[in-house]
Amino acid sequence: MQLEILFLKYTRIMSFENDDQNSNKNLFIAIFLFLIFMVGYNYFFEKKHNDSPITKENVEPKSESKEYTSSEESLKKTSRIYIENSKLKSSIDLCGSVIDSVILKDYKQTTESSSANVDLLSPKGTKNEFFYSISYEGHVNADIMWEKIPDSTNEIHQVVNLKAQTPTGLVVERNITLDDGYMIKISDKLVNTSEKDISVSNSADIIRREPAINNYAVVHEGFVGINAVEDKISEVKYSDVEHNVSVGNSKWFGYTDIYWLISHIGIDKNTNISYSKIGENVYKCSLAKENKITIKPKESTNLQYSVFVGPKDVSILQKYSQNLDLDKFDMAIDFGWFFMLTKPLLHLLDIMARIFNNMGVVILLITLMFKIITYPLMGKSLRSAAKMREVQPKIAALQKAYAHDKQRMNQELVVLYKKEQISPLSGCFPMLLQAPIFFCLYKVFFISIEMRHAPLFGWIRDLSAPDQCYLFNLFGVIDWIPPKFLQIGVWPLIMGLSMFLQQKLSSAKGSNSGVPKTQEAKIQENMMYALPVIFTYICSSFPVGVVVYWTISNVFSIIQQYYLNNKIKRRLKRPI
Repeated sequence: MQLEILFLKYTRIMSFENDDQNSNKNLFIAIFLFLIFMVGYNYFFEKKHNDSPITKENVEPKSESKEYTSSEESLKKTSRIYIENSKLKSSIDLCGSVIDSVILKDYKQTTESSSANVDLLSPKGTKNEFFYSISYEGHVNADIMWEKIPDSTNEIHQVVNLKAQTPTGLVVERNITLDDGYMIKISDKLVNTSEKDISVSNSADIIRREPAINNYAVVHEGFVGINAVEDKISEVKYSDVEHNVSVGNSKWFGYTDIYWLISHIGIDKNTNISYSKIGENVYKCSLAKENKITIKPKESTNLQYSVFVGPKDVSILQKYSQNLDLDKFDMAIDFGWFFMLTKPLLHLLDIMARIFNNMGVVILLITLMFKIITYPLMGKSLRSAAKMREVQPKIAALQKAYAHDKQRMNQELVVLYKKEQISPLSGCFPMLLQAPIFFCLYKVFFISIEMRHAPLFGWIRDLSAPDQCYLFNLFGVIDWIPPKFLQIGVWPLIMGLSMFLQQKLSSAKGSNSGVPKTQEAKIQENMMYALPVIFTYICSSFPVGVVVYWTISNVFSIIQQYYLNNKIKRRLKRPI
């Protein structure tokens, strides 16, 4: 949003000429230079990213000499056992008892009806390998072959039991259970069948290679969780990881994408969670006991592990937070600096989405609600603007009288404002108040899992993505996808039109007041007419849900403004 501020400053500087012709010329030069800058910035400097959510299937691999197998190939050629519930279907590689595939039954990769479900993990040896494994140093590692305990079959269960026997005499009996949601619970019984003490150190690792990153500035992607050492939420970008960092006996810590979370859940006491970079673009998040575990002959010990693999749905995260005492688990969602506003807004959106089951209706109702809340502020702003128009001739006279004495002119202006009981800044206050609200709504519509793949009507099948019905391919008539800087969709154009009508109404209000416009007022009016063009371009890359919100907000503002203008006009016509 800094770009439009720079534009306004530039047009202000360019508008010191006193004649209309030069002022308009400078305005158009400013607009032209702004558009050139925006096109150049998008073309040369903007990072490329996917508009669809991160899954291993839609990530374009970089060209490397090393060959990788596909996920489908890897899943087929390894010995596996499956476990599932109503939300998840997980696949476990028996070589190492590695959990390397977790399919979300309620979420598709794309909006196509034939699309496969989202699979958050990926087997070892694939380009974007992403898996969970448990090892016991010197005894059980990724090369140990696990066997299915007799009560487990090839049929799909919500609980499976595995067993690993090692040459050292350590036997591990593993129970893997899915709850009714997105938590995988693992219980290991370590039995010492030898004649000597066995000391082991454990490590539960979530390893990820080549994480697919969208690089959106508005949302964090990387490591996230409670840092028990610093007693706060920690967000760490992949690019900032250089060495092993301990976060202590954390309740939860893991990886976050825009919509998904894969996180250790620290159940056992005296555990330590850490994250590190272990190779070129390879990362590890580990949970381990602080000290080695010693098991005497013929004795056993039990260890518990849990990992959350699922969507960043605020209601789901809050439920786990309450049931498992996971402090701030819902903060895995990147609420941002204005979380005091963003968080309740996301809760409101979540509740309304469940009630109406239509995000278009939800956006309409949320917009209407905020227009009603800010209605008194808008009225105050319009009344202030009306008073400012009334005194414009007096202001112009003062500016002319003290053109060579700026200090005296400012003193006289202060006296005039005090006498007329007006403040030149009072009209800006409602805009300043609504700015963080708009930003928070933009953030909420961007990060909300409810917006992902939510249709509106017609060609809009995903409110979380930009409008893809582009002006410059004649709205799909030409079989061609324009470059990014020309990807201006229908809804940004509608939004720009609504913004123009709003500015037109303001202009008509001023021209019908009977007060002649000053030169400065004319220049400002031309600047305001340029803003719809600029914001149409800026909003073309926004999620269409945000653009729909802004358009509806403009329509409500036009209705409110028309009503208040007539009310103010009737008041001004009353006899004194």
